[in-house]
Amino acid sequence: MKRLIMVSLVLLLSSGSAFATTYDFNAVTSNTYNETQFNALFSGVAFDNSGGDSFNVSTVTLQPDFSGNAVLNSPYTDAGNRTIATFVTLTNFVSVTMGDYDADDDNLYLNAYDNLNNLITSDFFFNPAASSAGKTLSVLSSSWNIARVEFYGVGANNNSVYWDNFTFNKESAQVPEPASILLIILGLAGLAGFRRCRK
Repeated sequence: MKRLIMVSLVLLLSSGSAFATTYDFNAVTSNTYNETQFNALFSGVAFDNSGGDSFNVSTVTLQPDFSGNAVLNSPYTDAGNRTIATFVTLTNFVSVTMGDYDADDDNLYLNAYDNLNNLITSDFFFNPAASSAGKTLSVLSSSWNIARVEFYGVGANNNSVYWDNFTFNKESAQVPEPASILLIILGLAGLAGFRRCRK
């Protein structure tokens, strides 16, 4: 019985959980930031504009998934331009909203990679030229092995897509609920009483 209680206690205290961090950029002042300035505003992730060194934050009216401010890589006209987000610790889930105003067709991509640059999983959406909206793409891994993601749009104007609501999971130690703690205490008290009776 003592062994069962101790095993239960260890499992309860060592079990992990996930909590999501979302950056919606609404608290970021509309402006153009170089990568160093931009990354100083966030924690847990570093953003890299592969086609330049700047991010432009501005208010957009794209619907329905966007919420106020969004980010546009600057310049976005370079072929192959994409955003690379590298995480401080491995994650298992990432999502980002992408879209633009009705200028051209855009193929939207979100790709997740592990530490060895192996593609783990991806998501895709075709955003037609007639659209002044966006789509939230997401990737989920069964393991905590996503080291970085790349997301971008491919169209006649290259990566001319705004991005918003960047979300990723962080792993944390689970804090036991009060009821669980009470059960542990009662179990340990019962064990102590049982041992006292045996003596």
